[in-house]
Amino acid sequence: MSELFSVVNQHADAVAGITPIAARHDNTSVSSDQISIHEWPLCAQFNLRIKPENSEQMAIAAQLLGGELPTTPLSSVAYGHLRINWVAPDDWLVIMPFEQGRTFEADYRAAQVGHYSIVDISGGQTVVELSGAAAREVLKKSTPIDVHPEAFPVGKTVGTAFAKSAASITRIDSDTYLLVIRRSFADYLWAWLMDASAEYRS
Repeated sequence: MSELFSVVNQHADAVAGITPIAARHDNTSVSSDQISIHEWPLCAQFNLRIKPENSEQMAIAAQLLGGELPTTPLSSVAYGHLRINWVAPDDWLVIMPFEQGRTFEADYRAAQVGHYSIVDISGGQTVVELSGAAAREVLKKSTPIDVHPEAFPVGKTVGTAFAKSAASITRIDSDTYLLVIRRSFADYLWAWLMDASAEYRS
């Protein structure tokens, strides 16, 4: 008996999507010679869950994603404009351009086998990029995670408390970090980042 799924299209091309911070603020990008903070354009985001010991499922996922899922704890990888963050041993966050996400869930379900999970969470989160020489100082004000370069190398990703809320933090370059934050806290966390970075933007 074949399984049927209802795939809800969160990527309709007839309606203009808007990110949660852009919905509340005219300017979603600020910068100085020390720091730059900006909200990414609307992204497609998917939560994938499969067993890493299932080589067939892992191979199918890799073929669709353009590269292998990271299996090292707290690691992330990028394949072009697509980024994958390790969340748990059988759990990954996939971030891709919004257009690319239009058919991804349907394509994944058509190709994947066995017991797995894919959930489109594009509407529930947003991505903020924090970069510059003072980026780490702003993070030190905001999270209990040790962000010293030796403890937080490029490629590391963590889910943690952030400014009395929560965020996923990924270091993607020497002084560049991505914050994945929940839509419901986006306005508050943007205000926090503006306040925490004020001394580096004056």
